[in-house]
Amino acid sequence: MGGGATRRRRARSRRCWPGSGQELLGVERVGRHDNFFELGGHSLLAVQLMERLRRQSLGVEVRTLFARPVLCDLAASLGSHHEVVVPANRISEESTAITPQMLPLIDLTQEEIDRVVSTVPGGVGNIQDIYGLSPLQDGILFHHLLATEGDPYLLVSQMAFADRGVLERYLGAVQQVVDRHDILRTAFVWQGLSSPAQVVWRKAPLDVREVALEDDGGPGHEQLRRRFDPRHYRIDLGRAPLLRFVIAREPGSERWLLLELQHHLIGDHTTLEVMHAEVQGRAGGTRACA
Repeated sequence: MGGGATRRRRARSRRCWPGSGQELLGVERVGRHDNFFELGGHSLLAVQLMERLRRQSLGVEVRTLFARPVLCDLAASLGSHHEVVVPANRISEESTAITPQMLPLIDLTQEEIDRVVSTVPGGVGNIQDIYGLSPLQDGILFHHLLATEGDPYLLVSQMAFADRGVLERYLGAVQQVVDRHDILRTAFVWQGLSSPAQVVWRKAPLDVREVALEDDGGPGHEQLRRRFDPRHYRIDLGRAPLLRFVIAREPGSERWLLLELQHHLIGDHTTLEVMHAEVQGRAGGTRACA
């Protein structure tokens, strides 16, 4: 029996990695004793890998990949995970109240639910869903609350645009992307709750702040970086989207600068690149300057 099980694991390993692994990771050769992350794997590729395995009826949890990144070890776990059926969302656009029975993915009392509702502009009518945090999000929130200054999980990117009109078209495309993706309309509530909750808003307008830069304060992008440095700057996690935009006219130029802050609770560097690519596609050729 033991030998047969070992042969089956090896067969699974050969079936999964040589073809799909090479294509997914973009490497020439993948061996059984290679480490997924050392080969260039990251969180987004991990999700894609899980989906490919699921289509082959070889279910495994993402956490297993992080615990067993060596491919032969992961292969030994294939098929051990049973799919979890996610219950249908019981909150509709016609809902006038939210009760504990309507939230199968988090255990909250009515008083706690009412507290969550009070944090959302528009109340119940602007709430699409409420559920608990993933283990990774729990850890990120913990470190956010632990930090006394700044936020170690703020991702910063900057762009420049030829004029204000091009910038406005870009921001309009960002809003379209936010409207399309639930995670970009998600806020986090924990105060007064027995367990933290993420709340998906139905509508989450962008937070865009315009600032003036000093003519003699150095390059504009450096002024923005200093003013909104994550080592001392934080954003409100209870306000969706967890994206913040700061715009400013570049001193002595017609160009407009944009600084974007995204919290790691809703994405990472890879998902930020994916989002920017979708925004560029929706902006109809609008491109940021170098």
